[in-house]
Amino acid sequence: MAIVSNYYQDPPNAIQIELVEGCNLACSFCGIQSIRENGADGPEDIHGKASAPYKNLSLNDAKAIAEAIKDSGWNPRLEFAMHGEPTMHPICAEIIRQFRMILPKAPMMMTSNGGGLLKDTEESVNRLMDAGLNVLFLDNYDRIKIVDKIKERYNGPHPVYEYPADRAANPHRRRKVTDHDIVVGMDLTLATSGTHAQVSNHAGNAFPLNHEQDGKRCAKPFREMSIRWDGNVAICCNDWVGWYKCGNVLETPLEEIWQGDAFHAARTKLYHGQRDFGPCNGCDNTTLRNGLLPDRMGREELPEPTQETETAIENALSGGTYTPRVKKHYDFI
Repeated sequence: MAIVSNYYQDPPNAIQIELVEGCNLACSFCGIQSIRENGADGPEDIHGKASAPYKNLSLNDAKAIAEAIKDSGWNPRLEFAMHGEPTMHPICAEIIRQFRMILPKAPMMMTSNGGGLLKDTEESVNRLMDAGLNVLFLDNYDRIKIVDKIKERYNGPHPVYEYPADRAANPHRRRKVTDHDIVVGMDLTLATSGTHAQVSNHAGNAFPLNHEQDGKRCAKPFREMSIRWDGNVAICCNDWVGWYKCGNVLETPLEEIWQGDAFHAARTKLYHGQRDFGPCNGCDNTTLRNGLLPDRMGREELPEPTQETETAIENALSGGTYTPRVKKHYDFI
């Protein structure tokens, strides 16, 4: 029985899909340090120190996820990103191609540090675009110069834009399926504008808990679904370890997970600004247009949390995490 009766949550605007868990870098501002031993354990950066081993989305599971999205009838923007570097997947282009074949009209974006594109750069980038990718968003970390090398080596047919200098190049803007843009994003630790300028504590997985956003809404579980490399779904991409568990898309239809008690309970709490549970406790993530919740027009209202809400949250938090936690000096588990 649903904990919020007679309420239907609008489908997500975006679905994030994790091709790879694990990264060729281990940046101190990233939550990777909470799931890999090589992560930073202090304020200093250790760019270039790999945070492997990698866990890769299989081709069969990729096909199953794409079919699940098709069966849902939704029309989300797809973003290949999350808890690792997608270009380190040995067949990342083939997986993109499978998604494009099954979802021919879906806008598709990949967020990358470029690590897997250094070898045969032009061929590697063109392969992704030919597979059906609409936006390759390259995070240009100033201190490691990977993206600078890619820019120097790429002379292919697809346009390269700088963001946020070129505001129209916003990587999260839906493209036509015939568009194939390369967008270079300013180092997010230096950017002061644009959709990628915010550096949060990743729900306490990158930096210590921060309660400055207590009492404020978070729109992530209203607008995004994040699917991990093995099909598991947590409350959002900031829950790196998967503390708050919502289901698995390889076992349960997307609609059932999205409208399920775990998501509804989290939305009820966050709608009322209550960040006092699980990974939301001490998370300082901020989102835009929080007045337009829970539906896209902000016309509906969610009731105050009840004991049923709290019970659903306890169930979502029970049974450990999807990924083992690497304990840090600021750890909150």
